[in-house]
Amino acid sequence: MKKLAILLIVLILIVLLFIIKTLYDAGEFKTIVSYSDYICKPVSSIPGPEDIVIDYNSGTAYISSDDRRAFARGQNINGAIFAYNTKTKVLNKMKSDFPYEFHPHGIDLIQITKNRLLLYVVNHRTDGHFIEKFLITGNNLKYLKSIEDQDLLFSPNDLVLIDEDILYVTNDHGNKSSFGKTIEDYLQLANSYVLFYNGKKFEIKAKNIKYANGITANLDRSKLFVASPVGKCIKAYTIEKDYNLTFLYDIQCHTGVDNISFDRDGALWAGCHPKLLTFVKHAKNEQTKAPSEILKITFTDSGYTKETALIDDGELIQSSTVAVRYNSSLLIGSVYDTHILDCSLK
Repeated sequence: MKKLAILLIVLILIVLLFIIKTLYDAGEFKTIVSYSDYICKPVSSIPGPEDIVIDYNSGTAYISSDDRRAFARGQNINGAIFAYNTKTKVLNKMKSDFPYEFHPHGIDLIQITKNRLLLYVVNHRTDGHFIEKFLITGNNLKYLKSIEDQDLLFSPNDLVLIDEDILYVTNDHGNKSSFGKTIEDYLQLANSYVLFYNGKKFEIKAKNIKYANGITANLDRSKLFVASPVGKCIKAYTIEKDYNLTFLYDIQCHTGVDNISFDRDGALWAGCHPKLLTFVKHAKNEQTKAPSEILKITFTDSGYTKETALIDDGELIQSSTVAVRYNSSLLIGSVYDTHILDCSLK
C-alpha cells in the first residue's frame, strides 16, 4: 500500500512538472508590456490576413485572407487575395476565375518576366490540400493550375519560390490525424518537414522540425529559413546546387515564430506568438486576447543580432503572423483579426 501511494505521488509530480514545463515553453509566464518602434494604423476590412508578400517593383502587397472563425462555425465562405498599394494606401479585393473552394494560407510571389508576375497559394480544400498557381494581371488573378500530392502534401503551411514551379513548402505536422497532430504539438515532437517540388514531384528535403511553419529564402536564394514556433527558433539551411538542404544553425527566438520574410536590405522579419497557449485559447474564443510580437534579425559577419520591433498585448493586433517591410512601411498580419497594420518608424 505504501509503495502504491509513493508511485501515485511520483506520477502526480511528473504530470505537474509536465504541465509547468508546457506552460513555460509556451511562454505563458511572460509579462507582456506593449512597446513599438513604429506608429501603426489599421487597414480594414480583411478577414484573417495570415500572410503577406510584396511586389517590390510596384510596392503592392498581396494578402492571404480567410475567415477561419466562420469556417469553424460551419460556414464554408471562400477566402480571397487582397492587394494593398503601400504608396496610395488603397486596398482592393482581387478578382479571380478560380473555379474551386478557396481557403488561402501561405503565399509567395515571383516575377518571371516583365509581364509574368506569378502568385502561388497554399489552399486547404475539402477535397485535399493544394498549391494554386495564378498569374497576376492588374487586380485579377488568372488561375493557371493546381499542384498536389495527397501522400506528402497533407498539412501544407507556407511556401517559398526559387523559380517558376520550383519551390519549397512546409508540412507543419508529420501525422495526418487530428489526434496525432495534437500529440505532436503538446509533446513538442519534431515530426514535421520541408518538401521540395521540382516541377513534377515532391520529395522531403529537411526533417525533424517542431511544427515547420513559415519559410523563406534570402535574397540570392542561397539559404533557406524555416520557422519553428514550437521550437521557438528559425532553422537555417544552405540550398545546395541539387536543391538538397544542409543544416547550418538555429536562430534562437524564445517566442512562437510564425511567418518570416526578408526585406531588401537583407534583414529577416518574423511575426510571432509570444504566448502560444493563449493563442490557442484565442482561436477557440475571440474574447480571449492574444498578444503579438515582431522580431527583426540582422545578419553580420560574426552571426546575427535580434531585436523586438513591436510587442503588443492585443490592442493593436492579435496573434501576429507576419511582418513585411517595404521602404517606410512595415505591414503586419494576423490569423483572426479583420485588419492588417501599416506601420511607419516613429
